[in-house]
Formats: sequence, C-alpha cells, structure tokens
Amino acid sequence: MAIDLTTLELALVAGIAAGILAGLFGVGGGIIFVPTLTLLFAFGQLDAQATSLAAIIPVAAVGAWRQTSDDVVYWRGALIMAVGAAVGVIAGAEVATRIPDEQLARVFGVVLLVSGAEMVIRSVRRIRG
Repeated sequence: MAIDLTTLELALVAGIAAGILAGLFGVGGGIIFVPTLTLLFAFGQLDAQATSLAAIIPVAAVGAWRQTSDDVVYWRGALIMAVGAAVGVIAGAEVATRIPDEQLARVFGVVLLVSGAEMVIRSVRRIRG
C-alpha cells in the first residue's frame, strides 16, 4: 500500500497526539487509535482495531518505562493482567473477525460511551464526597 506524503504527515501528527493522550491519561489504543484510524484515515472498524493492537506495543512499552522512573508501575499486577489479556485478546480478536464491521463499530461506540459515563459519574461522586 503506497502512502503519499500528506497521509504520512497526518499519520505522524495523529500518532504524536495519540501518544500525548496515552501518556497523559494512561489509555490504550482502543480509545485513541481506533477513532483516529476510522475517522481520519477511513479504516474499517476491524482494520482499525487490528492496527491499533500493533501500534500500541511501543506506546505501552515506552509509557511504562517512563512511569517506572516515578515508581508508580505495579509490575506484579501488570504482569497478571497481561497474562489474562493475552489469553483474552485471542478470543476477542476471533469474535471481532466474525462480526460485521458496522455492528462492531456500534458495539465499540457503546463501550466507549458507557466507560466514559461511568468515569464521569465516579468523579462527580468523589467531588461530592
């Protein structure tokens, strides 16, 4: 697949922005990379999700390395979660390949909305005490 210079530049800027947001909020590819790939680059949902999984590897490694210097990474918990996630991603990726792209996009959007709503509700509860 040939990539023109404008697309390459846009991808680099989008990657930098996604990296800043990932470092700032500790989020993975699903929240940042997938919408970027679908909205800016017209990827299909499954292609965006698969590309996001590959793109997040260096982002997560560099982010964890950076946070280690502040001694805030709980490595034992991270390892336990990683083992579970490695098993789960196999099943999830298999299911994703069997769902029509439009339906996968809707489910993805609902997950983002529910997650975002839960975070807002929790933060409001904390503020109120």
